[in-house]
Amino acid sequence: MVRYKPARADRKRKSPSGLREAIPCLVLLISGMALFFLLLYAVLRGS
Repeated sequence: MVRYKPARADRKRKSPSGLREAIPCLVLLISGMALFFLLLYAVLRGS
């Protein structure tokens, strides 16, 4: 018969590194928005 061991409770928990994973996404989003606004500005200035 197989015995199941409970999950170890004394294991060290890693702190959530959500911010470290979100930085490239935020940089991409902000640079995309800046390019969009520059394009919009150039189009409006040309007319």
